[in-house]
Amino acid sequence: MTYSMDLRTRVVAAIEASDSVSSVMRRFDVSRPTVRDWYDRAQRGALKPSKTGPKGPIKLTAADEQLMRDMIAKEPGITAMQLIPLLSVQVVESTVCRAMKRLGLVLKKSR
Repeated sequence: MTYSMDLRTRVVAAIEASDSVSSVMRRFDVSRPTVRDWYDRAQRGALKPSKTGPKGPIKLTAADEQLMRDMIAKEPGITAMQLIPLLSVQVVESTVCRAMKRLGLVLKKSR
């Protein structure tokens, strides 16, 4: 859950007004690490919340996606783990599963 900027600025203002961390955390109902994190961020000028979701570009290429389409069409019983060594980049199983979901591909259930 992302807290509002209003709450963040009020917490930082309370700390800067010489209130103790304990009293601030009780008053605003946030944890001690959260109060300290917001105060540190405010000192660096970056009080805004960090970006959520993927931090970088998707590793899989269009060629990898086409390969997944072809392999699933050719062999419907193939698993995500079996697809990994066929791809041009090293990825984990969850990356393959997310890509398949994004592409609308489903694996045939063997049971």
